[in-house]
Amino acid sequence: MAYFFKQKLNLADLAGLSAAPKRILIYEPEDYLAALYAYYLRLHNFDIKHCPNLSQVGQMTTAFRPHLLIFAADGLWNGVKTSGLILSLSRKFPDLHFLTTGYNLSHQGIKEFMSAGVESHLNRRLSRPQDIVEIVSTLLL
Repeated sequence: MAYFFKQKLNLADLAGLSAAPKRILIYEPEDYLAALYAYYLRLHNFDIKHCPNLSQVGQMTTAFRPHLLIFAADGLWNGVKTSGLILSLSRKFPDLHFLTTGYNLSHQGIKEFMSAGVESHLNRRLSRPQDIVEIVSTLLL
């Protein structure tokens, strides 16, 4: 299987200028997974906040103003409720990128999230925790 990416050039990177770290909010009820993702992302100079509670995602997004929301989609899949939350956040914050993670999310669930504005999904069954850095870096370039 081949993957094609459009190359994005960032003037600050080309000129060797340092930029403020990109902010990432991680909604992950499992503390150990959030800590694992945060560890790998901090190694690449990302500013991380963890939100363990779904009811606080909107409030923390408003306060922290992240560039990316990593959203754990397992265990709470209720298509209307969770994709509705992402849809409302994407309308309120049009520059916010969305990445979902999950272990056992159905194709229908992924389709529902993508329709709501999610740009990428990381299937935990088929990946390593450090793979999240590659996806995040691609989305935030």
